[in-house]
Amino acid sequence: MLGGDRVVEQTFTQAIAEIAADNRSGATQIAERAADILLQRASVGQAPSAEAFRREILLTGWALIHAQTVMAPLVNLVNTVMWRMEQGDSPRVLHQAVAHATEEFKRQLHQHALHVAEGTLGLIDEGSKIVTLSFSSTIQHALIHAQRAGRRIEVICAESLPGREGRETAQVLRSCGVNATLYDDAAALAAIEKANLVLVGVDMLTSTGLINKAGTEALARAARAAGVPFYTLCGSEKFLPPGFQLDRVEPAPANGSTRAALPNLSELPFDFTPLELLSGIVTEQGILPIAAIEAWLAATRLHPALSHYSAEAVY
Repeated sequence: MLGGDRVVEQTFTQAIAEIAADNRSGATQIAERAADILLQRASVGQAPSAEAFRREILLTGWALIHAQTVMAPLVNLVNTVMWRMEQGDSPRVLHQAVAHATEEFKRQLHQHALHVAEGTLGLIDEGSKIVTLSFSSTIQHALIHAQRAGRRIEVICAESLPGREGRETAQVLRSCGVNATLYDDAAALAAIEKANLVLVGVDMLTSTGLINKAGTEALARAARAAGVPFYTLCGSEKFLPPGFQLDRVEPAPANGSTRAALPNLSELPFDFTPLELLSGIVTEQGILPIAAIEAWLAATRLHPALSHYSAEAVY
């Protein structure tokens, strides 16, 4: 029996390690895999009580969050599951709660992507030249949707060093008939001057800005200087719930910004773009101004179990 338990734990350790090592997939893809892992944990767990069951799920959830510390969908996934388990009084009932929560979360990921793509269509005119970067399934869905809606567009994909994820984006778009060209990062920045629109994905949106692949902030500043609209495509699963604190944080800046709650980006291939550089945010509820996002974030409830980082959860 003990040997079987070790095999199970090794399986989860390996699955979470693979998520931690994945530096190419977007936040939405990672979140889908994480939802499956949580459901598997609920299905094979041997917890003798509801309290022990919740603890198993919470520790696995924390391990997933720790695996990709800048991906807010993981926080929202675990937050959703923890709230759904509040009322259960037995492992069997809680297993059903986890199954329903993870299934609903995955369904919403796909629904949000469709609604965001539809909302983005209003930003894209016939003949638009659009600059983007890195790999984002949300961006790809939106641009392919525009192409299928009859918009003839030209897309410039920044290569996005060091991972060069922009190469895959260009390939995906071209395979769907979109006129997409791969540029090196410097050339993509220069191309903004003659572009009509800059669109980027996001891994985490907070009340002060967005975290996305390195190069996003430079695109935003170049767009601001050139007077080109800059939008991020962001389903609400990428909003970081207020009150959530990560174990690795930046020192508080002198200007008193709340950015101290963010991960230490100096060690990661991501950067931070202040909200004031954005023209707007395309969500599943349409194109929203910054003030609306701040109100949305303020209404989000963080489960108490996620208010403090759990060091026990590192697999």
